[in-house]
Amino acid sequence: MREKNRTMQTHAYTATSLSRYHGRPIEHSDHPHVGKVQGVGSGEPIILGTGIMVRTIIEQYQLGSSIDELLWDYPILSPAQVYDALAYYHDHQAEMDRLLEEATYEYWQPIITRIT
Repeated sequence: MREKNRTMQTHAYTATSLSRYHGRPIEHSDHPHVGKVQGVGSGEPIILGTGIMVRTIIEQYQLGSSIDELLWDYPILSPAQVYDALAYYHDHQAEMDRLLEEATYEYWQPIITRIT
């Protein structure tokens, strides 16, 4: 059996250098770790390279999770990604508050009642 020597190359990249996510184009934001990808997270802002919705981080943070707890819950995330998600919320608060409202039971319950 022949062994092949392969040199592992590490590629340093930033989230803004990515142009596609699972074959889909990325709509970059003014935040390096946040973007939107049609069909991923319902088109909501996500943390690039993870598919984790910014809304998810904001919801947990507003419920009292600390940055350290968020990093524990999402070990794939770096501190920079979590802080960038929080910064995105503050810079796009009207959009994010609308998404947070639309994700509640109180928002969807009357709609579900009407269609059932």
